[in-house]
Amino acid sequence: MRQLFLILLYIIGILPMATHIFAEQEPIESIVAVVGREPIMASELAAQIQLVAIQQGLRPETQEDIEKLKEDVLEQMISERLFLIEARKDTSIKVLPEEVEQAQNDHIARISSQFESEEAFLTQLGREGLTLRSFKKRLKPDIENQLLKQRLISKKLSKISISKKEVLEFYELYKDSIPPQPEAVRLAHILITFQPSQATENSVLEAAEKVRQNAAAGADFATLAATYSAGPTAMTGGDLGFISADDVVPEFGRVAFNLSPGDISGPVRTQYGYHIIKCVEVSGKRARFLHILFEVNPTSQDSALSYQLIDSLNREIENGADFKELAKVYSADNDSRKQGGELGWFAIENLPPSFIDALDSMVNIDDIYSPVLSEFGLHILKKLDWQEGRVLTPENDFDQVREMARQSKTGEFVDKWLKEIREKTYVEIRSLE
Repeated sequence: MRQLFLILLYIIGILPMATHIFAEQEPIESIVAVVGREPIMASELAAQIQLVAIQQGLRPETQEDIEKLKEDVLEQMISERLFLIEARKDTSIKVLPEEVEQAQNDHIARISSQFESEEAFLTQLGREGLTLRSFKKRLKPDIENQLLKQRLISKKLSKISISKKEVLEFYELYKDSIPPQPEAVRLAHILITFQPSQATENSVLEAAEKVRQNAAAGADFATLAATYSAGPTAMTGGDLGFISADDVVPEFGRVAFNLSPGDISGPVRTQYGYHIIKCVEVSGKRARFLHILFEVNPTSQDSALSYQLIDSLNREIENGADFKELAKVYSADNDSRKQGGELGWFAIENLPPSFIDALDSMVNIDDIYSPVLSEFGLHILKKLDWQEGRVLTPENDFDQVREMARQSKTGEFVDKWLKEIREKTYVEIRSLE
């Protein structure tokens, strides 16, 4: 899981180069290329090389292999910069702040989904010295650039059309290399998460208040943090170091940055749980804090309530209630709820094991099965459609073959377009030694 997290951080350029393969070969602040007026730094190249090497499972052994990898990655980075320069020239292309915000949230949701839980994701952020707020702040410029490039490319590609003749010619040329269509299923679901009850919330708040009272009475705060805190800083006495208000969630910041050195806050509720905060030192707009985190997790009794809700929904469905309408009201999946719980098509081999097990009992279209337990909570699954694995043909799968042909034609167009952009833009590649 940690390796996956590092890959994701390298995508957005957060982490410096850390592998022995490249560490001694790149002066970190040197410029390896200039595109237009924009430099590409050695540290940026190193981070991208690390990403590609891990993603593709590359283990370059020889100096020749390393140099080839460097050259290939740098060429890709140059292409990205060329597209970005063109996008900035086109005044008709706009990216609104709310679009960047939504893209940030979607990107973070995709990263978070790779972890066992949201708490595990946030814990990993903490281990890397980041909060969700600071992580989003670092993402913002890269997200905005990606949106600009996507808009430019979409605008250009909207003019591309493909005829039936071109589709058939593409299929005849590449039919031996087109992968078979895997067995797939189209699913809908209602997701019920495990949530702490008010009684659990009150119990955690009470525990936090008792610890606050001990701290206020003179107990060593760092010792209390090591004993009670659920946060990743527990073993360092809850020390957050010097931070600014932008580094923490608003609820935390509003309280913390109104404390004076020596002050201890009451319990502060954030998305992470309850915090007891102690201000140690203030320096301008930054301050050093210690904190103790009390997580608010559902108990077994709370989880039982989720199972009871699932049972109740199942009975409603059996009595004729509309699945889509129930999903719109009860499902905790914000992405699918508006579509009545529809998740779309999935290759069965790529589904979670619990979903695959459930499908064994869902023989017919519109069959429903629950509860299905996953890392996200409890699901009521509905089988909307199914297709067997098969070899694609224009007769049976024309739309899919046409999309493949369109992508091939698009690739050729982009290569030609990129060459034209490069011919009119200053590009200097400096020594990679």
